[in-house]
Amino acid sequence: MDKSQECIENQSHEKMVDSKDLFGQEREITISHRENLYRLSITKLGKLILTK
Repeated sequence: MDKSQECIENQSHEKMVDSKDLFGQEREITISHRENLYRLSITKLGKLILTK
């Protein structure tokens, strides 16, 4: 199995997802959570920002 193509379970049983798998070629995605929409963006410096 290729790590970059699927979620990986670490020792604490939390799922880990590579940001490349979420974003692809985009710099921003929308996440739906409990009927609310959030925007996850990659900044110019490569950091992540989550906004409602």
